Amino acid sequence: MNLISPPTANPPSEAMISSLQHWWALAGVNLDYSDQPTALLRPEPEIATPVAAPPVAVTERRSEETKTVPVHSPPPAVYEDFIAWLANAKDLIEAGWSKSRVAPEGVLEPEIMIISGLPEKDRNGNVHLFNPDNRKLLEKMLAAIGCDSGHSYITTIAAAASIDGRIDEQHWSAFKERMLHHIGLVRPKRVICFGDLAAKIIFGEDMLTARKNKQFINHESSQTEAIVTFHPRILIERPLFKAEAWKDLQMLTRISAP
Repeated sequence: MNLISPPTANPPSEAMISSLQHWWALAGVNLDYSDQPTALLRPEPEIATPVAAPPVAVTERRSEETKTVPVHSPPPAVYEDFIAWLANAKDLIEAGWSKSRVAPEGVLEPEIMIISGLPEKDRNGNVHLFNPDNRKLLEKMLAAIGCDSGHSYITTIAAAASIDGRIDEQHWSAFKERMLHHIGLVRPKRVICFGDLAAKIIFGEDMLTARKNKQFINHESSQTEAIVTFHPRILIERPLFKAEAWKDLQMLTRISAP
């Protein structure tokens, strides 16, 4: 009797792999799991659909350029009202510089209208169109060309003195427009502009350039001859320039004797 069984043939490898896969499936080996117990029969939770957040309202910031620009009142068309306006208007550019304003002096339709940039202070701090020393020299200059103070008109581009003795360039066009209106109300035969500031504002040139030729001021329907020369203050500080100033004054049309 043969007690040894004959050797069994090895099953095909494909059958073994299929059997193992079937066993893994029954055992749940191929399933994901978590550390927390879960109920296998619990219905799956619904996944909420994300809702887009409402757009954030943007508050538009107004730039400096879009801010309301203060509107200055137009200058009066009557001379007396214009002078009162210069003395009292609160929206003048120079209203923020000083409370002390200086009024023009002289007669209408003068032989000479004198224009300088800013009022001046004397030794006591009082404000004038020209301080006393400069005023004396100015009267001598007018007398040299045959014009006394009784036939002249004196004013400044700004009605008040600025803190630093300057006028910011951003205000030049407004001051020029106002001065041209002023000249039209005064109706002078000739104009003398003293100093660099007046030359730049009225003629758009520095004094040394503007004084080379006779100038003309167009205002409303008229044209008035003008010159530019050294301010009396400069002539007192540097007397050598007096000869140059005399040449400038000679460019004006001769003043007829009254």
